[in-house]
Amino acid sequence: MKAIFLGAGASCDCGMPLVWQLTAVIRKWLTKDKLKGFNQNWKKQGQGWSDEIILRLNGLLDNEKIHYEQIIGCLEDDFLKEGNEQKREEIHAVHSFLLDSVYELLLETQVKNLSYTMSVLEGFKGLKKLVEESRPLWVFSLNHDLVLELLAARLSIPVKSGFKEVVRISMRSTMGEGQNFLSFERLSREDIKRGQYKFFESGEYGINLLKIHGSLDIFGQGDDLNYLKILPINENPLSYVEQLEKVNTINHNLVLSTRVRAINENVYLDDKGVEQFLRKSLLSGIYKFSKRVTQIAPPEFLELFKQYLNSVGELSCVGYGFGDKHINVILRDWLSSSGERRLSMINPKVEIPDTFNPLSKQITIIPKSAADFLM
Repeated sequence: MKAIFLGAGASCDCGMPLVWQLTAVIRKWLTKDKLKGFNQNWKKQGQGWSDEIILRLNGLLDNEKIHYEQIIGCLEDDFLKEGNEQKREEIHAVHSFLLDSVYELLLETQVKNLSYTMSVLEGFKGLKKLVEESRPLWVFSLNHDLVLELLAARLSIPVKSGFKEVVRISMRSTMGEGQNFLSFERLSREDIKRGQYKFFESGEYGINLLKIHGSLDIFGQGDDLNYLKILPINENPLSYVEQLEKVNTINHNLVLSTRVRAINENVYLDDKGVEQFLRKSLLSGIYKFSKRVTQIAPPEFLELFKQYLNSVGELSCVGYGFGDKHINVILRDWLSSSGERRLSMINPKVEIPDTFNPLSKQITIIPKSAADFLM
């Protein structure tokens, strides 16, 4: 069985940033003066950060040898080493602020570049052939964006991400506002415990998409942590982003009326006027899926990746640069389990880690972009 593995480079042709590009945007946006202004505002509201933590964050942002995931990772290290509970809470607040900022900047890029993305995806039609040959095609993705979903909808390829049921949720920002019903796929905590996921079976036409590191359109819900994923309207690719933007707008309007903003959560009023929360699933930093750091992205998806990868004989890694150690371990274990397995690295510039050297005969480097590969 063939499968595809997507890294950040798979989406860069479509206008989504690579890690260093996004880092540059964050540094340009979060200047010392802007951070100082934010903090002054927060202090007026009875919150705010100490001079010590502001100095620490500015120092990390000034260090041009590290990108944003490493900056978040440094804060995770600080949190784990700190013994003072008050300081730990402050470090956690900064960590959450940065994660939220990454989410908002990626969302802004996804929305602003939608027309460009859709035009570029015209050249990605080769995906349809891969799906036809595989039936179904497994796609494992580390990306937070919606590029694969947009492409599949454009090509009329059905996608399943493991979510079992469909729900419609009434969302509004004020009780006087008309109801907004948004459609989501839902994966309950009970279904996760039972291992009951909804994917295409062998022989069926479609894409089984597993988004390992969370996504702009996947949210945690409730104390028991169920998951919701935005569902497009009538398979219209544009509605993915339109509905995502709607969730963000409802949250923004509610913030304006209450003057209270929840970090890493989208807030809305249900049909009874009760505040409800959609927790953002974006996973970043150096302690991905570690129990030592609070995270929303479902760790069960990492186990599903291991499980379904074992059925794959040929894996095409598109735009991945071996930047995640926990993924590298899984890829190496998979490749070393059988001499018949093949790994293709589709990337204009990629360096294979030394730990893969004994397996070099099973690895092929194809110096192409995602667009070139799919064309």
